[in-house]
Amino acid sequence: MTENKFIERYANRLKSALEYCFTSQKELSKMTGIPESTISTYCRGARMPTVKNIINIANALDYEIDYFIDADEPIK
Repeated sequence: MTENKFIERYANRLKSALEYCFTSQKELSKMTGIPESTISTYCRGARMPTVKNIINIANALDYEIDYFIDADEPIK
C-alpha cells in the first residue's frame, strides 16, 4: 500500500468512526488533547497521523486500532 493510500484509508475510517459515535472533531480534540486543526488534517487526508495519535483516537472513540490501520499490508 502506498503512503497516500494509507492516509486516504485512515481519513475515511476516522470520518466514519466520528459519524458512528456522533462525535465532532472538536469533541475528539477535547477527548484526546490533539489540536482540532490536526484532526481536521487527518479527516481531509492531508497528513499522516502519528502512531501516538492513532492510538489516542482509537482509545477515545472506543475502537480497536486495527479498525484504523491494516498492519498486514506494508506501506511503500
